[in-house]
Amino acid sequence: MSRSWINVTARVDRQRLSQLENWFREMGALSVTMKDAQDLPLFEPTPGEQPVWDQMLVTGLFHPGVRVERLTDSLRGRNFVLSRVEELADRAWEREWLHRFKPMCFGDRLWVCPTGFDMDRRGKVVIDLDPGLAFGTGTHETTRLCLEYLDAARVNGLTVLDYGCGSGILGIAAGKLGAKTVCCVDRDPQALTATQANAARNSVMVETLMPGVELPPADLVLANLLAQPLIELAGLLTEATASGGRLVLSGIMERQADRVSEAWKGRVEPVSETLLHGWVRQVWRKP
Repeated sequence: MSRSWINVTARVDRQRLSQLENWFREMGALSVTMKDAQDLPLFEPTPGEQPVWDQMLVTGLFHPGVRVERLTDSLRGRNFVLSRVEELADRAWEREWLHRFKPMCFGDRLWVCPTGFDMDRRGKVVIDLDPGLAFGTGTHETTRLCLEYLDAARVNGLTVLDYGCGSGILGIAAGKLGAKTVCCVDRDPQALTATQANAARNSVMVETLMPGVELPPADLVLANLLAQPLIELAGLLTEATASGGRLVLSGIMERQADRVSEAWKGRVEPVSETLLHGWVRQVWRKP
């Protein structure tokens, strides 16, 4: 029996994606992942749209000892195109991200540190973070732009709303910088679970909510989403901002910035716009 886990990857078009996913599950795959087969970017889908590419590479992870010939024969028998079969040495896969995620500095004092990593903390505000299954480690430009804003801003004593919180990194950063209260909202239950775990790890109190709950106006609203959701949520997030409060919008590609601005003009006043490697952060103020 092989000691290696087995990855089986097949190529499929959009129309047959669900069939291939079902096949992997029928054959006992422990997980099923997909990526673009043509290296095309995927942007935020509209509500109800299936967020996939035209051509995909779908990979199933199988236990060591699985009969590979049985898998490949069955795959070809269903007229799917086999791309590759790989053996993966047994490792603590859930901790593999630590090899790529190292302590990072944002601005003058704010740091994000992977759980269990030793670092000199003198004079620093350090967020200990394990993203789990949720998005948000600070490695992407969109999150970096928000963290750098928080590092430079006066957050102490403010009420903060982190809408689309992911791992909770922005709300937790606000809490560690002195925010009076922090509310984190996300439609993904896994994100809320990760947020609560990370908040406890950092001794920060946060309230976690699903969308649809009435939100008390916050002094500072953080929304690291994507352009289309930011456009659609302009009314809701404006209502969730206290008079005189600020909104920090991120996840906007440079070519989308004007379209986002148009959706927000007349509701709030522009304060600043910052560009980083093709991504834009917009800051607005509610009169």
